[in-house]
Amino acid sequence: MRTQTRIPSRQLLGTLFVVFACLAGAIAQNRGADVAKIVYSFDGAHGMPLSECHLETMRCRRQPEMDVAANGKRVVQITRQDVVVFDESGKRLRSTPTDEFIRKAGLDPMPPAPKTPNPQAGHGPFEPHVIFDEFIGRWIISVTCHSDCLLVSASANPLGPWGGVYLSCAQGGPCLNYDPALHVGFDKNGLYYCGAHVGDHNPNGVPGAAYDCLAIPADEVHAIAQGKLPEHLARQHNMPLNVQPAIDHNPRKGRSDPALFMAKTCRHEKPNSCLVDSNYPFEWLVSTLTWEGSSGKFTDIGEEQKIKTDVGSKENKWLYNFPCCGPRSAMPQAGTDLPLRSGASSRLMDLVQHGSHLYGVISSGPCTHDCGAQGTDKNNVLFWVDLDCSNVEACVVEQTGKIAGDDILPLAPTIGVDNDGNIGIVAASASSKTYLSVLLWTRRNTDPPGTLRGPMTVAAGTQPYTCPPADGVTLTGNAAGLLTALDPSDRTKLWVTEQWANHAEQCVWDTRIIEYQIAAK
Repeated sequence: MRTQTRIPSRQLLGTLFVVFACLAGAIAQNRGADVAKIVYSFDGAHGMPLSECHLETMRCRRQPEMDVAANGKRVVQITRQDVVVFDESGKRLRSTPTDEFIRKAGLDPMPPAPKTPNPQAGHGPFEPHVIFDEFIGRWIISVTCHSDCLLVSASANPLGPWGGVYLSCAQGGPCLNYDPALHVGFDKNGLYYCGAHVGDHNPNGVPGAAYDCLAIPADEVHAIAQGKLPEHLARQHNMPLNVQPAIDHNPRKGRSDPALFMAKTCRHEKPNSCLVDSNYPFEWLVSTLTWEGSSGKFTDIGEEQKIKTDVGSKENKWLYNFPCCGPRSAMPQAGTDLPLRSGASSRLMDLVQHGSHLYGVISSGPCTHDCGAQGTDKNNVLFWVDLDCSNVEACVVEQTGKIAGDDILPLAPTIGVDNDGNIGIVAASASSKTYLSVLLWTRRNTDPPGTLRGPMTVAAGTQPYTCPPADGVTLTGNAAGLLTALDPSDRTKLWVTEQWANHAEQCVWDTRIIEYQIAAK
């Protein structure tokens, strides 16, 4: 005998409302699905249960700090917890704890104790990146460890041996040995590596904090796999705060063509203004490195190009604001009162060069008053930019745009450009109506300038992500930037990883790995 449960009419109406809202949201969130094809989508690493997490010896809580790269045969994902190798279809071939992986490469994974109290600092590596440099056929990992760890594979097979060095300690250092937020880029000529140097100064940033950038000739990167420091190393102190080196996949790049670096300005007279600011009309900063034999010459400090953000760079359009919402910069999520906060929200998250153009994306809080051409918003926004650097000494904004929405609070954005100049932007997002999900925006190279299609939901969260720390918010995403990887075996395809919510257990974060393709018109 089957028992029927009667649903009260008010409850039924409420249930139907939720169903229709979800359907409407699904339709709205998949605009642009005719433009982008999801080639692969599979689960990456996920966090461990609190019962297995020992905070005194490991970094097993908070956000995953994920990154991914691919070479056409293998996919490598790194988080602060694990280094995982997959085949292209998502079959897991090997998973190694990140600290163990670093030890096997001959380095010490444990950063020194911080100068300020932090219950998680000093307990294992963090802020990792991974790339595959197709010009030298090597995988490269950067990660904060005992000093700064730079690891290189001995071959194109990531399952083979790796070696590493403390690169910033070379030539008398100083070693960047605590929270340097390492950024990495490459081109046909070299490998570029930038990290925070407390105590340095750049006039376009805040006092007492700047970046060091280091450049290695391409033919000297291989030796790092045997634990050997490069013989030649260009280094520049006092670079702009949070500067990103570009990734340039151009196989025809000339030896005299410069490598490009980019950041944004911060209000110089205001401490911590790169994050905590209101209605600041920032500008883009572009620096260069030009190779001269085995040595490289950087732009002189303070001589970086300052580029206004509107199309044509005649005036500033975008205003940086402290991220939403409230003094803790915490955004709502469906199904819980515990809000989310991004690990980083004021940095240029990655930088891609395609031909003579630079492409970047950055997060900001909403502008709510006196917003001018930007317009007002109630949620966080993204700004993306296409800089034309045909004249490398006078880059100019060719196109730019804002990503915003009433039910979108984007975080951890990353931008990719395929071989045809099509653009993809991927970000995580949550709201009071949605769980933490992964969204995709695209732009064909034939679309009207400054326009994007989307968002398309490529991984829909299934429940809230909760990991309550002392201040009552859950940290998410990646604190040091997130790279989109061009597949070198098929340069119409792009790989990315993001965090999403798919576990009910507290502090068990989830990541998704996605390969997508932007369809030709």
